[in-house]
Amino acid sequence: MTRSVCVDPELDVTCTLVRAGDLAAGRRLLAQTRDDAELRCLRVSEVSDAAVDRVDELARLSESSPDDPDLAVWLGTTRIRQGWRVRGASRAEYVSRTQFEQFWQILGGARDPLVRAAELLPADPVPWDSLQWLGLGLESDRAELDDIWAQLSRRTPNLYAGNYSRVQVLCEKWLGSNGEVLEFADGLADRVPAGDPMTALVVAAHLEAASEADWPLASYFQSPAIRDHLVASADRWAANETAHIRTPEAHHLFGAGLFLAGDHDRARRHLAQVDGKVMPERLPWVYPLNYCPGYDYLSVRRQLRLS
Repeated sequence: MTRSVCVDPELDVTCTLVRAGDLAAGRRLLAQTRDDAELRCLRVSEVSDAAVDRVDELARLSESSPDDPDLAVWLGTTRIRQGWRVRGASRAEYVSRTQFEQFWQILGGARDPLVRAAELLPADPVPWDSLQWLGLGLESDRAELDDIWAQLSRRTPNLYAGNYSRVQVLCEKWLGSNGEVLEFADGLADRVPAGDPMTALVVAAHLEAASEADWPLASYFQSPAIRDHLVASADRWAANETAHIRTPEAHHLFGAGLFLAGDHDRARRHLAQVDGKVMPERLPWVYPLNYCPGYDYLSVRRQLRLS
């Protein structure tokens, strides 16, 4: 359960073709998205996952068409996905030296195609989003990540995936602090329209802050100030919800946050809106169960009587 939660039948078909070796299908799909940053970001992410086992073929295809920005951003992002697959999602202290060396070696091949993609399609924010993940993986300093963020936000400040990635940069386990990431998420929720799914990134910020706390995940979310804040944010978003390809992810985030906060009625309403068998690739369901026993997607749905 690691694919996109967004409904995109054309993307699903293309990913199947890419896994079977039809890279031309992925190239055609991405070429359709140059004027839609949200759709492009989502599709680049998914076809990159699909192409991880064919990254050498993709590299040869990109080398044969060096002026194609779609192939360049696809190749760079696929190499990042390949690297993170080798590293794994564990904290650094649980990653072996061998894994890190392989990880960094793979990531070393991602920068050039991403920079080329950014040069070939100057208005495209997607290479800059991938460069945020590359910078985290290569342990770049904060100034470099801030520069990348400035480039991304100058192009498309309200790109969902770009702001999600920025939350990661600003959290304490990477290059920021609990206070900074929470301030960013709250400011984002205040800035975007009330029905924008980025409002739900406040839950992502609290999940990151809670993972650094010395107390259980549920206890953190059930503190009155945090619970009331999440309830207010979720209700404001739900009352103004707008059609958006990232809306399912917002339902997952608010559903998870409200479940942890103990508001099962609200959590149920959000999670009833999403597929019971498909969950987002990253937050909100990726944290180890020792943070909160029973906190995994299928268990939560059973507890909410949704499956």
